[in-house]
Amino acid sequence: MVRASGLCVLLLAACGDDGARRLPDAPSGGDARGDDGNGSGDIDAPVDTALDGTPRVYNCGAFTEAPAWTITAGFHAVVIADAADGLAQPVAAVVAGGGFDGKIYVVNQTDNTLRAVEPTDGTTTLVVATAAWPTPAALLTTITWDAQSTFDGDLYVGDQGGDGDNDSTIFRVAPNGTPTQFTTAPGPGLDDIYGMAFSTAAYGSKLFVTGDTDSVTTDWGAFDSAGVGTAFSELAGGEGIAFDTGGTYGGGLLASRPAGGGYAGDDTITKIGTDGLSQGALISTRPGIHAITFAPPGPFGGKLVAASWATGELISVDTLGAATVLASGLSLTNYDGNILAFSPDGNVLYVADRLANRLVCIEPEL
Repeated sequence: MVRASGLCVLLLAACGDDGARRLPDAPSGGDARGDDGNGSGDIDAPVDTALDGTPRVYNCGAFTEAPAWTITAGFHAVVIADAADGLAQPVAAVVAGGGFDGKIYVVNQTDNTLRAVEPTDGTTTLVVATAAWPTPAALLTTITWDAQSTFDGDLYVGDQGGDGDNDSTIFRVAPNGTPTQFTTAPGPGLDDIYGMAFSTAAYGSKLFVTGDTDSVTTDWGAFDSAGVGTAFSELAGGEGIAFDTGGTYGGGLLASRPAGGGYAGDDTITKIGTDGLSQGALISTRPGIHAITFAPPGPFGGKLVAASWATGELISVDTLGAATVLASGLSLTNYDGNILAFSPDGNVLYVADRLANRLVCIEPEL
């Protein structure tokens, strides 16, 4: 791992011509708005602040190690943490503010740990150790942050379980790193958890969960703050989910529905109504799409961004369903539904490149 210059990181100042890059200027004017980091595209979420109260301005810093991806013109990518920092099959990531200090929280699947990555210098710390979960974690798969304090403002981590029927668990992690059990199977959506996202009020202000679509149990669940789940949908193949709270795509819920890899979907990103029924596809015939999120307004254009395990690509999708490849060459698998996390100020996209054991930062070229 090539680290950023300590002076450049601490001062957030211009670096010399030694391979490091000048950090972007802070946004000017008004009150910056952006995504809440959990894939909901919430343009009302304020820019995160550090614990000392100063606003965070997100960028890829002076890191220089490229991930050997092909990146679309106008953007570049750098590795900010990898196996040397303890990342081992990072299967999900989220940026969490408030008491979580605006860091990137990464779920490690190899050792079932939760780790925090400091975006300015890549320092990685252990938040929840393997043995610290209140019940033993079998296979952690996903994470989301309750950015709007729909319940409590905590992190929520999904454990797929032992790959049996209806044996998944959702843990809650407080800012001090203490994990508790939020809910466990049996329950709707708690059969091999793939994706999680907090909903808008129109959908009941709940935690939505997608699970294995094998018709053994209800495939989608919506949970209240007490961990009580209600059935939401039997629409097959749902994996990554995101709420268009900004309304750019007409509002509502979208889900990636891959076909193949054990999924019963149709290779679409589908709009889903409050009744749990399909409202049509945003895009079709894109194999292996599994992770989706909404970009805040800014350099990524407020568009929906998706990842495909089948092609190893990141794509940007506009409101008409036209797709543009942002990056290719990723090392992904077929159930990492929450690997994409935007910074709240919309400047950068963080990607958990699972099989490469690294966290990658993408931002526009200066």
